[in-house]
Amino acid sequence: MDRKRAPDSQQDGGPRKEARSGTILKMLCPYYSAGAIIGDQGKEIKTIKDDLGVAIQVSKKDVRFPKTDERVVTFQGDCETLKKAIKHVQDLIRNDKPPPSAKNVDVDANEKRKRALKLVVADTSAGRIIGKGGENIKALKEKYTVVVNTSKKGDVTPGLDERVVSVEGDDDEVDRCVTEIVENICNDDKAKMLWRVDYNNLDSGYDDQGYSSRSHYDGYGGGYDRPGYDRSGYDRPGYDRSGYDRSGYDRPGYDRSGYGGYSSSPYGRYGRR
Repeated sequence: MDRKRAPDSQQDGGPRKEARSGTILKMLCPYYSAGAIIGDQGKEIKTIKDDLGVAIQVSKKDVRFPKTDERVVTFQGDCETLKKAIKHVQDLIRNDKPPPSAKNVDVDANEKRKRALKLVVADTSAGRIIGKGGENIKALKEKYTVVVNTSKKGDVTPGLDERVVSVEGDDDEVDRCVTEIVENICNDDKAKMLWRVDYNNLDSGYDDQGYSSRSHYDGYGGGYDRPGYDRSGYDRPGYDRSGYDRSGYDRPGYDRSGYGGYSSSPYGRYGRR
């Protein structure tokens, strides 16, 4: 039976003044899986926050990470908490089925997407993961029998100091590899990620709290550190304004799964060459 979902705008619900601390880390999720992460009436995202003790937010339904058709899940917490939260969300993605209204989702591409966990990391962290001459990323691939790709620095959208690291393979191997990557990121003292980024208006700039000077995020949609909910309200049906007709995976300009990197494996189409 398909998971019962709440309107996709329901992405937060905590007190404005709740203190956040620890490392900020992000991951991508297919836009049609955001409802599984948020849950019916926001219950799932609240459970993640309460049970794991992690701050979490999901980007608004019309916001996609640049050059993808995927939404951004942002976490903040200590290293052990981050590892548990990321695995939990990835398991939700793996077990999710696109809703009937997502008519244009490529079934085969969706199944392949579930094999990949996509982290969004600071540029300095991406360098640590890759290593000199790609030696670190090569070691990860051999150790865990996975495909690891990173977005190329030259492909990063101007004004955004974030890159994508995609790990693909069998679930257990992916989880083990990502655990090591998260530990590496937590030890990166130079990494600085913003809790709130207006991915749709990167040219507008944002301050040290992550607020764009022209951002439509101001005052709403911010996750468990801010009050209230999306101004679009809970009573609006559906998850995406487009009515799930934006699968993105068969449209020009969208990468089905990966972002460049060093892989020459059979999964090579997962990354740009």
